[in-house]
Amino acid sequence: MTTAAARLKPILPRRRPWWLLVLMGMLVFGFYQERAKIQLNHYIQVMETHPELQKMPSEVREKWWDANPQPKRIHYYIMENTWNGFHRYSLRELGWMKWSLSIGILIAFFALDALFLRTTGHFNRWPWLIVMYAIAGCIMVVFIALVPGKAGYGVAHEFLAFLQSPLPSLLIVLVPSLFERMRLEAPTD
Repeated sequence: MTTAAARLKPILPRRRPWWLLVLMGMLVFGFYQERAKIQLNHYIQVMETHPELQKMPSEVREKWWDANPQPKRIHYYIMENTWNGFHRYSLRELGWMKWSLSIGILIAFFALDALFLRTTGHFNRWPWLIVMYAIAGCIMVVFIALVPGKAGYGVAHEFLAFLQSPLPSLLIVLVPSLFERMRLEAPTD
């Protein structure tokens, strides 16, 4: 190993593993935010499938939901009930809630990504985080605007799911660090 490679700081610091706590927080937050979005989307779908629900008062809608469960299989579990708070809102309000929730979660993940960069000692790479979010955001807007229906929404959803995960900050930390190590450890002939 060359002396330059020996002087490199560790990719993920072992003496101060605060980054591990941030990573765990991202994973737990990611699980619960995805579950909340799935429940909200499912409730909206049921409301669109049964237009009579939109005219019902919240108490009646809640009783209808209890009497007519709407199970939905989500990957590895079956969702059988919903959050009772949804019954208070109209379909339009639920739509606004869906977009507000997505934007709020995106902002929270951006902050968690920045915190991850800081706790790993790579905060100087924060401009790459902005670039990554901007590129993914532009791609989402293009697909939603130009590709009608489920295809455009599906692509936008995948990019949103990428941003709402630890992957952006992990890529920003790991990829440049590994390239730097490869460059310094390469034999010079």
